[in-house]
Parts: sequence; C-alpha cells; structure tokens
Amino acid sequence: MNFKRYILTFLGLLLSEVLLAQIPSTFGTGNSSTNNFPQGKTTDKPKSPTGRAGVDDSTKVIYGPTSTQYFFEEDVFNNRKKLIPIDTSLGEGHNFNFVQRNRNLYQDLGNIGTAIRPIFFKQPEQIGTMLGYDAYSLYAFKPNQVRYFNTRSPFTNLVYVTGGNEQDLLQFEFSRNVDSLWNFSINLQRIVTNKQLVTSSTSTNKNAIGHWDFMLHTNYQTKNKKYQLLAYANLSDHNSNDEGGVLPQGRSYDLILQQGNNAAIVNNASTRDKFYNLHLYHEYVGYKAFQVYQVVDYQTRKVQFRDPDYVANWTSGFYPIAYDTLGKGYRYTTDTSVTKKMKLDSLYNESQYSIFEHKSGIKGFYKGFNYRLHLRQRFFSFSNPLYNYSINRNENFLGVWLNQYFKDSTRAFAEVEYLLTGSDFKLNVEFQGKWLTLGGKAMSTSPTLVQQITFNDGFRWDKNTNAFVTYRGISNNMQTYHAYASASPKFGKLTLRPSVDINLVNSYIYYDTLAFVKQATSDIAIFKAGLGYDFHKGRFSTVGQLYLTTTTGPDLIRIPKIFANTRLAFDLLYKKKLFIHTGVELHYKSNYYADAYMPAIQQFHLQDKQMINGYVQADIFADMRINRVRLFLKFANVAQGLLGNGYYAAPGFLGMGRTFGFGLQWLLFD
Repeated sequence: MNFKRYILTFLGLLLSEVLLAQIPSTFGTGNSSTNNFPQGKTTDKPKSPTGRAGVDDSTKVIYGPTSTQYFFEEDVFNNRKKLIPIDTSLGEGHNFNFVQRNRNLYQDLGNIGTAIRPIFFKQPEQIGTMLGYDAYSLYAFKPNQVRYFNTRSPFTNLVYVTGGNEQDLLQFEFSRNVDSLWNFSINLQRIVTNKQLVTSSTSTNKNAIGHWDFMLHTNYQTKNKKYQLLAYANLSDHNSNDEGGVLPQGRSYDLILQQGNNAAIVNNASTRDKFYNLHLYHEYVGYKAFQVYQVVDYQTRKVQFRDPDYVANWTSGFYPIAYDTLGKGYRYTTDTSVTKKMKLDSLYNESQYSIFEHKSGIKGFYKGFNYRLHLRQRFFSFSNPLYNYSINRNENFLGVWLNQYFKDSTRAFAEVEYLLTGSDFKLNVEFQGKWLTLGGKAMSTSPTLVQQITFNDGFRWDKNTNAFVTYRGISNNMQTYHAYASASPKFGKLTLRPSVDINLVNSYIYYDTLAFVKQATSDIAIFKAGLGYDFHKGRFSTVGQLYLTTTTGPDLIRIPKIFANTRLAFDLLYKKKLFIHTGVELHYKSNYYADAYMPAIQQFHLQDKQMINGYVQADIFADMRINRVRLFLKFANVAQGLLGNGYYAAPGFLGMGRTFGFGLQWLLFD
C-alpha cells in the first residue's frame, strides 16, 4: 500500500486548515439540568489576554454535573452540536452485561465478554470489503460512543461491577480541559470472567475472558469556532479461552440443566483478537453553508486461534473436517489410518489486517437544510501466513447526504453511497415526524475477507479456486432491502410504540451446519411486528417491548417467533438522602434453533442438534443513589428452580445461573 502519499496529503490538509483558523475561543457550558443531583457553585478565572480561559480547580471552587458537559462526533458532523450535562439519574446500572444493556437483542455464550451476535437480522453497517471477524466487536470502543468533554474541573467517572460467578467489569474515565479550548481524556475498560464449565479434568487455567480497552482522546476548537478537531487512539485486546460448549456425555441437554459439575468439550483452545486504531475528525467552517471536513482511520489488527488438542476434538466431532498434509479433505471418521495421515499438531488460525481510510468532503447548512458530499477511500492489506497468501487493495466511494428540518421539528433525509470499482451501494431514506417514522434502506455488500478466503487445518475455502477445498469461498454480493415504520402515540401517562419491519435478503451469505461458508440461491423475507410501551404513574413505572417475527424462504435465518421484555419498578426515597429505583425485569424468547459458535473461525453458524427452549428469565434489582455515588444490587435469574432448571444462552452453553451482583459508580468533579 502506498500510505505515504495519502498521509502526507492528509497532514498538508490538516496544517492548511489550522493556518486558516484563528486561535482560540470562549469557554461555554451550554444548557444543563440538575436532575436532583447535588450541585456546586462555580467561579471562573478571568480570561487571559489570548482569550483562553484557565481552569480553576482550587479548593474554593466546588463543581458538579452542570460544569462538566460532553458532545458526540456525529452531532458535530451533522451540524447539530449540543453540550450534554452528566446524567445523574438512577438509570440502568444493574444492566451491566452487554446483552441486557442492549435490551436482550443479542445472544452471547452465557458469560460476559464471550462471543456475541444479534438475535434479529441486521444489515451490514457499511459497504465495501470488511474483515468479517465481529464476534467480539461489541466490546470495543466505537467512534459514535466516544464522549468528547468540555470541563471546568477534572472529571472522573469510576464504575466497578462484580456480577456474581466471578464476572468483573471495571470502567474508568478521566477528563480535564487543558484550557478553555482544549480537552484531554482517558478511557479504560477491563472485563474478566472465569470459566463456567470447570471440572477436575479441565486445565489449570480457569480464566474465560480477559479484555482490555485503553483510549486517549482529545478535542480542540479555535476561538472563532471555525476549526474543530476530535481524535482518539485506542488499543483493544480481547483474550478468550474457548470451551466449545458443554460435553453431553450421553445425556440430553435437558438433563444437563438438572445436573452440575458439567465438563467442557474443549479445554485448551484460545482466541486473541487485538487491534490498534487511530481516529481523527476535523472540519473548517468557512461559512455555515460551506464547510470542509475529513474523517481519518488507521487500524492494524491480528486475529489468532489455537487448539493444541485439535486431533482429540476432531475425533470427538467438534471440528467437522480435518485436512492432512496433502490437503485432502476428510470428514469425521474413526478410521485410525486417516488419523495417522493428519498433522498431529494444533489447529492454528491467523489473519493479519491493516487499513487506512479517509472520508473527505464538503458540507453545510442553510436554515433547515443540511447537505454533505464526500469521497471515501480505503487502502487495506490482508494476509494469512499459513496459506502464504496476502492481498493489497484499495476501494473508492462517492457519497451524498441530504437532510431537511421542517418548522414543526419533523425531519427527512436521504443518503447514497456507491463503490466506484464494484457493485456495492447503499441507499437510505427516512422521514421522522413528531410521532411517526418511516424509512427504507437498500444495500449491496461485498462478502467479507473471511468469507472469501480462510485456510487452516479444519476450515479451508478460497473464492478463486476449489483445488484443495471441499467448499469454495464466496465472491458474489449480498443484497438486502429493509422497510420500516414506527409510531409513538401518547394516551395520558401511557406511551405506545408500535413498529413494523420487513427485510428482504437476496444471495444471503451464511455458515452451514459444518461452519463452512455458503450462499443462498433463493430470497429470504423477514416480517417483524413490534409493540413497545412506557407507563408512569406516581412512583410506579413499567416499560416493555414485544416482537412477533416470521420468515419465508430457505430456513437459514433462525429467529425466535416471540420476543418479550418487561420491567415493573417503584421509586423510593429514604430519609431524603437515599434514592432507590427497584423492581423486577422479565425476558422471554420462544423456542428456536439458535446459531452455534465455532471459535476456530470466530463465526456463528447454523445447527439442527439443539432447540433452545423458551425460558422466562427474571432479575430483581435495586438502583440506588446517595450524594454523588450510585450503587446497584441485582439478584439474577431468581426463577431458576421455579420456572425451570435453567436455560441455554446458545447451543451447548448454559445461561448464567442464579447469582447476586453488586456495582458502584462514583462521579468526581474536582
């Protein structure tokens, strides 16, 4: 890849924009609300002659949530920047794991930090050739989640959760303004869990998940607000000791739920997914109607999997196919002559990936009309050292985004992006009214690099050849069409949220029951009807969501026909100091053949062996706040033993049993 030319071009643009901009700006706080949170008095130091106000964090000044505010890159990008005060409401701290914080719309392997996927079909997030390893991407920081701060004093947000059964989560956030124009922040996330399927026969390593995220980010704006820069550097390192699910040992899956001391199928396999990412957004505002912007990303990533017990796990049937040194494919067999031909070392899979991407363009707004035009270029390399295969490629995209805000606060927008050297495209239109939303999205997306080429001792395919493989990789695009509508009518204290979603998928790319990549030859249609509700009266509140789903065409996208969440809660105040939000949350999914997980290629795939039976999961919680500290207590899966012996989060993986969890969040403003 010829990175130098593009990096030099980018640095030249950055320097030119800085020179065009005037240095410095005033230090504003924006609008805020107290949210019944103790507030302090703030006193600003006089501004320096340059206009850059210093930050006074002396002991005479007391700060609070209204003196610390943040904004998101997306709002700056859309010319809708707003400063948001720190949320001090009780919130949903008890929903600490990533499934529940996403309203149970994801399926993991029963433990925080394990491989995770959406329950419902989702269109790809963007067009172009993506890597395709996404089983752990939900745990890493993302550009649209980064909070860029404007603080009057040092701000610290500390979260610690011990979720029961040795699940631990630590999140640390620190932010401070260098002066009134420049902020610097640090984010840290640590996830640690132990294996749930542990017996005396298992290896001495009982760690299941070890995950690190470390981010440094900054934002800067000139005095006249013409130039603004947002940037971060992020390290994400995810380590998983994969178990493969519970070892049946001749028992039914229902019987396994009734018995303890369950062993894992795989004992010594491990996955590591590590990447470094640099992200930058900057813009120069010549006029409101004409602005120049650029988004830049650079990432280097390595994904690895190793199983030193490969032969034993192949013999037991966990891996469906094994290859000898000559590349001949064998399905599972007890023939010892076949076993002798195999490589008697570990199964090892590795992919190395690096990408440089920039999106450069112009944008602007006039009254209620916004527009954007951009050129997006991606330069990436991909290699598989076992296959001695590598590619270097670039992709070029053109895009247009149009948005209109009307006087009654309704909004309509449309966007189009097209790959110049291929057949990828994205078309998105939406109307947002006061209580009605209508929209549609059409996409044609290239197969991922993993779907095109994979090579190890258990899984092999290449879109260019079938000389050494049983199955050939995918080279054809997948087309998806999504139409949706939702409303939010209010009836006194009750708000209803009915919705309808229709997805049509053509040339669907999936992994079959052997975890080999395939492409459907017939269309698949998905129909989903939903009803959400929100009711508050006095100290009582209840919220919930119901989805009914059906599909037509090949049975390749498995979704539960019934999906339901509900919460019943009460608000209490003890001695005018302790605020308590307590209640019960219920979740239910009907029976379905959920996708299984194959760690060797980090993909979920079809399976017909185990029906995931419907189960009512009930959690009792209490979120509390006293002064600037928030706490929660959670008794998870209290219905175990009453409504059943437990449940499976995924095929072969038992859901977390009855556990007691505790969490703490501490906000410091000085």
